[in-house]
Amino acid sequence: MLNLMTFDLPSNPKPDECFLDLVLQALEVQGRVPAEAPDLGFGAHFVRDNLEHLTIEQLMGGWIANIIFKPRAGFQKDCITAHTVEPIQSAAEALLLGASYVSEFVSGSRELPFSVIGHKLIIARYR
Repeated sequence: MLNLMTFDLPSNPKPDECFLDLVLQALEVQGRVPAEAPDLGFGAHFVRDNLEHLTIEQLMGGWIANIIFKPRAGFQKDCITAHTVEPIQSAAEALLLGASYVSEFVSGSRELPFSVIGHKLIIARYR
């Protein structure tokens, strides 16, 4: 049986709105969370077990995605900003880029764990 979960893509999210659980849930549903986290060569701290938030932020001229990691002793929170050379024109596009980074930290692949149709994220699950 096919089960579809849908989520609206954000148009103007709050700066502290977190999308990490959505991406992690989609990866889990798709069976894309391997037993061992992939080694992407970013160091011991920048791994899936330390992922804390995925937020979208509007800056002058466009949007960015922030992948935030749990704080280390003696450090503030660590953040990787997903952006492009040109400003990202919509919050939805920034979310998709950030989700691709999270997918890579979790599964080793930037392939998104959901489909996008219009302004909806669609997660298909077979039972």
